[in-house]
Amino acid sequence: MTKYLGDQAWSQATGGILRRRDRVALMRQLAGMQLGELARRLGLAKGPAALPLDVADIPVPDSATCRAAEEHVASSLSHALDLHSHRTYYWGMFLAHSEGLRPDPELLYVSALLHDLGLSAREMPKARSCCFAVNGARLADLFLQQQQWDSARRRSVFEAISLHLNLEVPAARHGAEARLLALGAHLDVTGRNLHRLHRRSAGSVLKRFPRDGFAEEIAASVSAGHHPHTRAGILSKLGFKDLALANPLDRPRA
Repeated sequence: MTKYLGDQAWSQATGGILRRRDRVALMRQLAGMQLGELARRLGLAKGPAALPLDVADIPVPDSATCRAAEEHVASSLSHALDLHSHRTYYWGMFLAHSEGLRPDPELLYVSALLHDLGLSAREMPKARSCCFAVNGARLADLFLQQQQWDSARRRSVFEAISLHLNLEVPAARHGAEARLLALGAHLDVTGRNLHRLHRRSAGSVLKRFPRDGFAEEIAASVSAGHHPHTRAGILSKLGFKDLALANPLDRPRA
């Protein structure tokens, strides 16, 4: 089975510890991201106009599993991370419209809610020896086994969560849900792709799910002893904490 940085086969084989070729792949993703941002700033890359969507325009699935996931996350994570998980879903759904993607709302919602289980106070010590996203994916899979989800849907959630630390997650390769989870999480943590959202959209999410204390908490978690050869450990060395503290979501938009 072919292993791709962050997918289930890779996660099971490595525990999220990057080999040399994995570190090279991550640096290529970083270079591609930086080139894309440069092209945008130079006016060489323009996307579609942002739609003035509101949180009320986004469907929120209400299955028994979704309700159980909401309760599980509220009891497992800090309040700031709980709200982050909800915002991640909305950012992903807004960007789905921008990208012409049609995700399965339940898959994306559950993935977004559960994606940071590896950052709970109980699980963080494991980040010294295992990637927190891989650990979180395993925890999500165990939770969904208890919810009697089939293996295909559990795999989709596992990979979305394990992949979300990648700097690029192509929908064509990994599915709409994995791409949108990564985009939503990155936007909420660093502000990446905020320019693709309408002011009304961003404001409606922040009003319902405020960011009180989130930037400081996520910045602290980035520096909290992750294994140096995990994606979190490498991104920390590259200044991820500073990006989180400078997130434009935490200041008024001009």
